[in-house]
Amino acid sequence: MSDVRSFVRFCETEFGTAVMDREAAYIRQHVTEDDRILNVGCGIGSLEERLLNYEIIGLDRSEDMVQAARDRVAAPIVLGDATALPIATASVGTVVFVSTLEFIPEVDSALAEATRVLASEGALVALVLNTRSEYVQSNLQREGSYLRRMIHRGSETLTQTILEHVDGEQGFFLGISDEEVFESSDPTTAAISAIVGTPTG
Repeated sequence: MSDVRSFVRFCETEFGTAVMDREAAYIRQHVTEDDRILNVGCGIGSLEERLLNYEIIGLDRSEDMVQAARDRVAAPIVLGDATALPIATASVGTVVFVSTLEFIPEVDSALAEATRVLASEGALVALVLNTRSEYVQSNLQREGSYLRRMIHRGSETLTQTILEHVDGEQGFFLGISDEEVFESSDPTTAAISAIVGTPTG
């Protein structure tokens, strides 16, 4: 099964919908309707579907994902690489990464590009899969899980790398247990480590 079909199937499950809804709700807390948002690694456009009243641009390096997103949402979807964003310097208010940085080998280059395109006082919102959580650990061990493609499997190390590029704070959310989604800020049950900050440069 292709990655696109797998993502579509996941997003259409009750569990997948609950996960995407919680992630979108978190991001909504850190943006305003006046922001121009860049969603790096947009996949099939799940976040764009949930932020209909916002000016949001989706970007992905996969042509198949970009086409799927364009078929699903009206927001502009751009084919591009996180390490060489086809976006003007200082032109967006918020850059969002949703479970994306873990899969990028040149993560420092991606973060440098993210801070380059941010306007002054702009914010980076990075939702990182928390490798301390039971949910992520079980998926890393499960044959066929997409999470096994993660390059950066230490979320605390990745968080520190992000915080070298932005001045911000880390939090945890999205408790998951046996596909039940609940409120949690406990690192052993919260599947997402969230970093929100402004560029340090």
